[in-house]
Amino acid sequence: MTVTVRLSGVLAQRLGSRRTIELAGAPTVEDVVSEVGRMAALDPDALGGLAVVADGSFLRRDRPVADGEELDVLVPVAGG
Repeated sequence: MTVTVRLSGVLAQRLGSRRTIELAGAPTVEDVVSEVGRMAALDPDALGGLAVVADGSFLRRDRPVADGEELDVLVPVAGG
């Protein structure tokens, strides 16, 4: 199954702003986050802060992902 992710922040710096990934089986949003984290060499503890959005809505991690779906993976921003 192929999913396209649009990336921000450190993820975009490491992987580019858009990436197509291959996932096996019946993947969930959590599987997408894990694969992006693996590809970007992020510490697994850092993955909890990532948000995934599709069609303007934040997605639950247990939501199934459809073949060909496009997702935005957002890195939280801090500042003041």
